[in-house]
Amino acid sequence: MKTLTRFTLALAASAFTLGTAHAQAVLNLNLETWSTRSTAVAGGVEAPTGWLTDDDLVAQDGGAQLPASFNTLTKTTDSHGGSYAAKLTTDASGFPTYFVLGSRAASNSSNSLGGMPFTGRPAQLQFYYKLTGASAVADSAYVQMELTTTVNGASQTVGYVTQILTSPSSTYTLASFPVTYLSTATPDSVHLMFLSGVASNITTGTSVYIDDIDLGLIPTATRNTALNAAVTASPNPSPNGRYALNTTEPALLAAPLIVLDATGRVVRREAAAVASASRELDLSALPAGLYTMQLFTTKGLVSQKLVVQ
Repeated sequence: MKTLTRFTLALAASAFTLGTAHAQAVLNLNLETWSTRSTAVAGGVEAPTGWLTDDDLVAQDGGAQLPASFNTLTKTTDSHGGSYAAKLTTDASGFPTYFVLGSRAASNSSNSLGGMPFTGRPAQLQFYYKLTGASAVADSAYVQMELTTTVNGASQTVGYVTQILTSPSSTYTLASFPVTYLSTATPDSVHLMFLSGVASNITTGTSVYIDDIDLGLIPTATRNTALNAAVTASPNPSPNGRYALNTTEPALLAAPLIVLDATGRVVRREAAAVASASRELDLSALPAGLYTMQLFTTKGLVSQKLVVQ
């Protein structure tokens, strides 16, 4: 594997350090908004708003215009939710495709890249992905997130995720990786990066599809109330922590789920189940308190408050 520090990554001859974010208006975590940008690729390329791609690196390095075939991050309608997802494919030279949240390319003075304003402390980084290619496991597709705060003009790490994606799949899989926190400080920025591979020798054609990234930014009031209402949990409150989940849409209860405690920590995780109008959820091993169950359905997030007495 190529040498990785916790928060920096060498990409060919150009290294970048995740720096403090400038103000950004759009997070575009569902990857539904795309536009054509003029970059080093002849004629420009279509790219997701608020994200940096390989082409931005070439453009900021002052490289000559390249053929459109260089663009190895593409918009695909093979999505988990909505109309579009991002597809990252390792190119013929063995150079990995990278995908970075933010719109600030590296400068000669700071050599910094990406970043967005963010003040949350999520328990986990979640997204849906597909991983395909004959050598996908060996290529080590990779995700990195860093939460930072600025102290006396210097960026300090508050929390981070660094994770190899190790499960090739031709269908979308929910990834949920806990955030490791180093301090109790409130972040001011988030830095998020995906790569199609970080191994020493990466195979051409490995592809990673990314969609529906969740940093806990969706306010409860804006979630789909009709979808939430389609799932009920009873009894609630529960005197023993055991619930019967019921629905008129069996596909909803087939979704993978997590349960969060009042601090946002994941205290239970269950894989996808067989579609059914009912499902049991056992929280009897947990102390009394308020919990949140989240079902990651193909129609969107279903969220229910649960009380264990």
